[in-house]
Amino acid sequence: MHRALEWLSGRAMTVAGWCYLAITVLICFDIAARRLLGFSTEATTELTGYLMAIGMSWGLAGTLFERGHVRIDVRVQKMPLRARVWLHLAALAALAVSSAFFAWGAFSLAKDSWELGSTDLSTLRTPLALPQGLWAAGLALMLLAVVAIGARAVRALSAGDADAVDRALMARSYVEEAEETLEVVAGAQGRTEPAPAGPGGEPRR
Repeated sequence: MHRALEWLSGRAMTVAGWCYLAITVLICFDIAARRLLGFSTEATTELTGYLMAIGMSWGLAGTLFERGHVRIDVRVQKMPLRARVWLHLAALAALAVSSAFFAWGAFSLAKDSWELGSTDLSTLRTPLALPQGLWAAGLALMLLAVVAIGARAVRALSAGDADAVDRALMARSYVEEAEETLEVVAGAQGRTEPAPAGPGGEPRR
């Protein structure tokens, strides 16, 4: 379950990235249309609002798996391992409660919009249940990710592996961030290097 959710969360993060790219394209097109063609789509604000909400919620679970959410843990890092582990679990439990509340509220809102046939007060008349449902799906994925990570942490702690729990739940350090950046840069440079020449002087393929 953990691996499946991690894979699904990674794909959801890709969708979130495309949402933000679409926001950029829509805004740039609207600006260019106003300046050069003298008209506005009159739907950019509405569509970008939907894309922003969906991109945000669909990126939450993947960010959690990558330990990318912001945490203020200056004091936690200085505490003994056993105390850190229990504080990590307490933070995860609080996140589970808040995620469940948000997911429940989002699905309730989408359900009400579906039953009432609510639409946006705009030229597109978008059925609100559609963007609200997609937004709620991202929040539900976040809740499932919290449950999966929590279950693995409890299992490791019951086996006496407190260090594994600490590594899995602690915030990313600046050293990890720097190492990941260097790996990405090295990979990009490796892809752009020319292929070695073959016997005839032509690049090998």
